[in-house]
Amino acid sequence: MRSLFGLLFPALLSAAAIAQDKVTLNNGDVLTGQVRTMTDGKLTLNSAALGDVVVPMAEVRDLQTAEQVQLKTSTGDLIRRRIAGIDSGTMRFHDAGSELVANLAAINPPERKEADWTGALKLGAGLISGNTERRSASGAFDAELRRTGDRLAADAQWDYAQDQDQATEQWNLTQRRTGGGLKYDRFVTETTYALATTRVLGDTMADLDLRWTAGLGYGFQLLDGAETKLTAEAGLSYLTENFRSGAPSNDYLAARIAYKLRHTFNERTKLIHGVEAFPSTENSEDVYFQATTELRTNLTDSMIGSIAWIWDYDNTPAPTRERSDHRVLLTVGWSF
Repeated sequence: MRSLFGLLFPALLSAAAIAQDKVTLNNGDVLTGQVRTMTDGKLTLNSAALGDVVVPMAEVRDLQTAEQVQLKTSTGDLIRRRIAGIDSGTMRFHDAGSELVANLAAINPPERKEADWTGALKLGAGLISGNTERRSASGAFDAELRRTGDRLAADAQWDYAQDQDQATEQWNLTQRRTGGGLKYDRFVTETTYALATTRVLGDTMADLDLRWTAGLGYGFQLLDGAETKLTAEAGLSYLTENFRSGAPSNDYLAARIAYKLRHTFNERTKLIHGVEAFPSTENSEDVYFQATTELRTNLTDSMIGSIAWIWDYDNTPAPTRERSDHRVLLTVGWSF
């Protein structure tokens, strides 16, 4: 029995050594182990002695795998093959067939994760008692779904406030504002995209029953780094305003010019700043824009605190109303 074990043990070791993937480099060096992956032109081989070894695919002269691996071609096709070797830029397979190395995008590509919505839900409230009696509440929501070829964004805001008349003790409305928007981006290249957008707003104190815009345009992803993202957009939108007092409505075709900046200072705090403007193409006096600047920080893993300044400007407001509205909101909420 001992002699049989003595014969089998070296054979098993030899078989284990043979059943390894083999990578031959241009300089003649041979690496053995298990091919983990090849992406972005770099091959990762796990060696029992060296751990993960990363070599440029351009330095690989020959490659053989002991088992089938998943191959992704430059056209996106996925196939499973056992690689027999590489000859003159052509990868041969054990079960027949071949593929040009130049047409190979990845080996064992990582599984693509399903795109998730990201965003935040924020709530705020205020209560003042004494010489001034005031109660207020606010809410805001924003979300974004970013996929390989497109992006969908949505947002909504609500603000409400009342002040009490000291003489009559009657509560009077001082703020009631509700709005929201949707935007869809379809990427044409990695840095440019076509877009469709719409937005609605009602503001009682501004005598605005409904402001509605809808339009098409083109956008540019100027920066898309881990810390800083910057987009710029231009297009045309239809804008209509209806007033609660019965004043004549305001309708025009507008240019839409917008940009948005997101900058992450650290893992907890980020700055979000954006401007969306609608200058009329028919009357230079008809201009509306909104500018938003928000500083958002994580209080816990999911709880956030936010302070935001929002400036609305309408150069042709309802009669007797101001052109500018400024709001500073301090809210807490949850990110996802």
